[in-house]
Amino acid sequence: MIKNKKELNEYLSYERSRYGFKSVFQYWIHLFMHMEQAHIWQFQKRLRITEYYKNCNHKIRFLLSQRKLNILRHKYNFEICLNVFDKGLRIMHIGPILTNAKARVGQNCSIHINTGIAAQGITNEAPTIGDDVVIGFGACIIGGCHIANGIAIGANALVNKSFEEENIAIAGVPARKISNNGSREWGKA
Repeated sequence: MIKNKKELNEYLSYERSRYGFKSVFQYWIHLFMHMEQAHIWQFQKRLRITEYYKNCNHKIRFLLSQRKLNILRHKYNFEICLNVFDKGLRIMHIGPILTNAKARVGQNCSIHINTGIAAQGITNEAPTIGDDVVIGFGACIIGGCHIANGIAIGANALVNKSFEEENIAIAGVPARKISNNGSREWGKA
C-alpha cells in the first residue's frame, strides 16, 4: 500500500522498468506509436497515483484522479480495484481483468487477460495471493483461498482452494498441481 510520495515514486520507477521503459521519454515514444505496453502503463500509473491520493487522504485530488482512472478502466476493460496489488504488478495485454476490492496480491505479479480474482458468491471472502505469481490467460481465482509464493497458474484454471506449496504450477478445472516448475522457472528452457 502506497503511504507517501517516496513510496509512490518507488512503485512507479520499479513498475515502469518491468514494462521495459528505461526513461519517461521512451514511454512517450511508445505511447505516440500506440504500442500496447505504453497504454497499459498509462493505466497502471494512474492506478498507483489514485491509490496514493486515497491512502494519503487527498480528497479532491483523489476524486479527480478516480475520474481519470475510471475513463481508462472502461477504455481498456481493467476492473482493478485500488490497493489490491503490491509493488511490481505487470499486466501482460489489454483485455478484461476483474478483481475484488478485498483481494490481496503480493509483489511482482504478472497477470494475463480474461482473468478474475473474486469472491465466490456465497461469502465475501476474497483470494490472497503471494509474491512472484503468474496468472495465466483466462484463469479465475475465487473464494477465500490462499496462493503461495512463486506459483504459476495455468490458462483457464479455476482456483477455488488454497495451494500452500511454493514454486509449483497449477492448472485445470478445478485447479490441481501439475508440476514443480513454478513462476521462477517460467519461460526457461
